[in-house]
Amino acid sequence: EKPEGKSEEAEAAPAAPTELKARLNLGHAVSLAVGQTIGSGIFVSPNDVVKHVGSVGMSLVIWLISGTLSMCGALTFCELGTMFKRSGGEYQYIKAAYGHLASFLYLWVCGVVRNGMGCAAIALTFAHYFTDLFMNEDDKYFTVAKKSAATGAIVIIIAVNIWSTKIGLWMQNIFTALKLMALGVLVVMGIYFLAAGKTENIKHNWFEGTTINFARWTDAFFASLWAYSGWNCINMMSGEIKNPTKTVPRALVLTNVIMISIYLVANIAYHTILPISTLINERAIAVKVGRVVLGDGTWGKVGEVFFGVSVAISTFGALSSSLMGSSRLPFIAAQEDMFPKFVALIQVKNGTPIVGLLTMGTLATFWVWPIDIGGLIKYVGFLSWAWWGMCFFAVPYLRYTQPGYPRTFRVFLPVTAFAILASMYLTIGQFVGNPIPCLGWLAVVAAGLPLYYGFVDPDNTCRTWMAWLLSKLSHLLKAEL
Repeated sequence: EKPEGKSEEAEAAPAAPTELKARLNLGHAVSLAVGQTIGSGIFVSPNDVVKHVGSVGMSLVIWLISGTLSMCGALTFCELGTMFKRSGGEYQYIKAAYGHLASFLYLWVCGVVRNGMGCAAIALTFAHYFTDLFMNEDDKYFTVAKKSAATGAIVIIIAVNIWSTKIGLWMQNIFTALKLMALGVLVVMGIYFLAAGKTENIKHNWFEGTTINFARWTDAFFASLWAYSGWNCINMMSGEIKNPTKTVPRALVLTNVIMISIYLVANIAYHTILPISTLINERAIAVKVGRVVLGDGTWGKVGEVFFGVSVAISTFGALSSSLMGSSRLPFIAAQEDMFPKFVALIQVKNGTPIVGLLTMGTLATFWVWPIDIGGLIKYVGFLSWAWWGMCFFAVPYLRYTQPGYPRTFRVFLPVTAFAILASMYLTIGQFVGNPIPCLGWLAVVAAGLPLYYGFVDPDNTCRTWMAWLLSKLSHLLKAEL
């Protein structure tokens, strides 16, 4: 006899997957996004932007358009984020719009390849500046030391986040404050130069020397958009945000307003202090700023060390945010049977997705050792905007196919249209300019197909076709098992 109060249906129903607790408020979400966004980009990307466009004025236009594009992407993600509140971000949106196969291919390419490479690129940038404080780049052991430092940073951050999400957030808040302080010092130096009348670097025509080459502009956009990347981490963790319907849109918009303001002011400071020729030829421009402002003596060395440490701190904080946000993707995928089930395990005492964190840490560490950071940033951007374009298109597509789905936030469609067209320009432009690597990435996507049909497909399409083939061959060959 059944115990009283328990129905057969209740006993037969599968247990709901364990969810991560909603611990993040608006301040936490903005800090997380700003922390992930302000990494190495603002300290190194201005060099690539100016080099590709050729003038002060056009470089500022590129930064403004890139910020506007990020804002349009964020507003588009607001609608999707309030429709699908579980953690997972783009994975949830692609699955809802295009089905299981497309969402698995996203997990395969982005969850395994892109996110691991992105975290590795940030870790290597941190390690370069950190190691440079103690060793000369010409030292034969510099590369090994740099990659070891990158691995150590990944291990430390993963360990802290496994121990406690709260400690990880506390660490993130500290690094966000420190990197904003470093940018504040940069801006103050620019204001000092302006107040002292040292404006010879910006007195000429701001658009003089502009390069009219749309292929080179595409590379400039990828450089500046690398500095803006990180705003989507809020959507990745929307299931852990308190009152996500209101908090997610506010956090996304506030983050982008902060980033556009900071980056424009920082670039004006760079152009005020350094001539355009120096910006084009100097990779570590923040370190150069310290040397120019404080002179070539002891104080100049102090300035170099200050900005070198600042970049290291900035990228360490960005790496913390990136690993924290990226680890939620394999966790959610495992809950929904896209990845092995053990990846969804949550550490009982601390409530952290321990296997998801270890998975992302392992992938990032793997990509640290065989790759170089140079082309990595470009291809990570290519993959990101290809999939983000699919997410942007999901907004009008879902409005057409699911008009009755509750939407507490509706983005103005021309905003989404701009984001779609921009992602198409970036993706196609990169494909035209660098066809061989892009074809390689298409091959990586195709490699996910046998994995899906062999292990994931809920309709068992592969097994059905194999059974059909076996039946036909048995009949044709007059054979049996």
